[in-house]
Amino acid sequence: MSREVNVEINGHNVRYFEEGEGRPVVILHGASFNAEIWVKTGTLEAIAKAGWKAISVDMPGFGKTERNNFDNVESFLNEFFKKLGIDRAVIAGASLGGREALAFSIKYPSRVIGLILVGAVSVWIYEEMLNRIKDIPALLIWGSEDNISPKENYQILMKHLKNSRLSIIGKIHPCYLEEPVSFNKELSNFLKSI
Repeated sequence: MSREVNVEINGHNVRYFEEGEGRPVVILHGASFNAEIWVKTGTLEAIAKAGWKAISVDMPGFGKTERNNFDNVESFLNEFFKKLGIDRAVIAGASLGGREALAFSIKYPSRVIGLILVGAVSVWIYEEMLNRIKDIPALLIWGSEDNISPKENYQILMKHLKNSRLSIIGKIHPCYLEEPVSFNKELSNFLKSI
């Protein structure tokens, strides 16, 4: 059963959900959602059952996390990690959250155990920096007919991330809504492999 938690970071409220025990998996939502989406899809439960501690956080300005004075989401996540006492984690994100997970991984590669990107957007912006995370285990999940994040995004990632694998689930951009069981199983299998 997931637990809703509110903490204060730099004078601003930050909400997150957590479930399970073990090494942490921090998962970010897309622009149309907030942290609760990962409770509703059963993803936090699946991560916890795989033996990890699942943490889904509202990014600044989403859900119940207030906008704040961080320069970017990577800096916010770094402070969030510090607040929760997280040294290293698997970082995951969908769409906008995928872009932010990628940016965080590039800026703080030593804090990343593994990377899960789901229809991540704007990947090309980071292509020249992907060598910083080329050896981090990565799971790439895309819908077969994703019209928001085209296949060129995962092709760039697969070209540079030597320890990555691709899984096509469903058709739509938020494939975790279309096929949550398959999605959660893929995440679980990946987590058990690292």
